[in-house]
Amino acid sequence: MSFREILPLLMAAALGSAATYIAVRPSVTVVRTAEVAPHRPTPPVKAVAAAPADSFTRPSDASPKDEAPKSPFGGRSKGGQGFLPDVEGVSPEVMAKYRAASMKAFQDENVREVFGKMSELRKRLEYASDNEKRDAAQDFQALAGDLREAQKKAVMAADDSIPEKDVDAILDAQAERFRQRQQGKKK
Repeated sequence: MSFREILPLLMAAALGSAATYIAVRPSVTVVRTAEVAPHRPTPPVKAVAAAPADSFTRPSDASPKDEAPKSPFGGRSKGGQGFLPDVEGVSPEVMAKYRAASMKAFQDENVREVFGKMSELRKRLEYASDNEKRDAAQDFQALAGDLREAQKKAVMAADDSIPEKDVDAILDAQAERFRQRQQGKKK
């Protein structure tokens, strides 16, 4: 049966039960009083300060391997490091500083501007032909270079205690990870 055939039957059933309720309803109304519980004030909510980035601990080797370790950002992830895993050759302290500084860098005006340009280019090429997409590859590479420079400047401005060579190593690792993900999508 289609919906158009079922709808009149459902309407008839609904009206029929309403008519039955009205016909069977007793003529005497019973007034019930509800018991009112005394009002208890709710306790005030306590504000909790966020823990500093240095207080996060690395997952121990004793944790079960089939269960993903908890990331410092609250969720569970494969590497246990949230959106940015540790980079080989960079100390955990510097990685923690970089993670905090990169969150500030995403709010930098230059970084947001480059992200906006990349977003506009993606939208413009959403329904483009393969030839147009190939032609726009150079534009994406240029924007990716601009983004890297803008991120580097913003991270260095947010926390100048991070060595420049470590920022370069982390940005290189991020770019390599992105390339690998893109190649995995193409397959």
